[in-house]
Amino acid sequence: MAFLTLGSLLLMVALHLLALQDAVARIQAIYSDPWKSMQTGALGLVFILVGLAFSKMFIKRGRETEMIIFQGGIGPIVISVNTIEDSVKKVLKHFSLVKEWKTKTLIDGRDLEIRLRLVLWSGGNVPTLLNSIQQEIRDRLRKILGPSGEIEIRCDVVRVDETELDMREGAVSG
Repeated sequence: MAFLTLGSLLLMVALHLLALQDAVARIQAIYSDPWKSMQTGALGLVFILVGLAFSKMFIKRGRETEMIIFQGGIGPIVISVNTIEDSVKKVLKHFSLVKEWKTKTLIDGRDLEIRLRLVLWSGGNVPTLLNSIQQEIRDRLRKILGPSGEIEIRCDVVRVDETELDMREGAVSG
């Protein structure tokens, strides 16, 4: 906090918004009058409390988006984004037509959105494959999270690569 105050003061002096002599004169005036000292102290305390409130709000918001928290029978249950993404990874490894993937998980309260960017191998029915992927991911996450909350799974196919078998067949027929 002190660094913000000092930085603001130095910035005002550097931009010539406040002359150094004026700053010194005002500080001397505050020190010489007990009532002004009390007012300045109260104003400083208000600024500190507001700054702490904003800091707490930002920290709390960050934690809520990194995990799902719900109350169990004995106490709170916390499921991290890493746990969710590891479960998605395990599901995707079972699909031989999935070459590469990137996962982004967004949490809003108990609602969950998973965005998958997929690179697929050719040779399969893409809509059927994506439907199977979504269903298996949803089933696995329901086992972990339980029935509460919405789960949305978006699959974006970035590209479809040819397998070596497809390339050999193309070379033989061409």
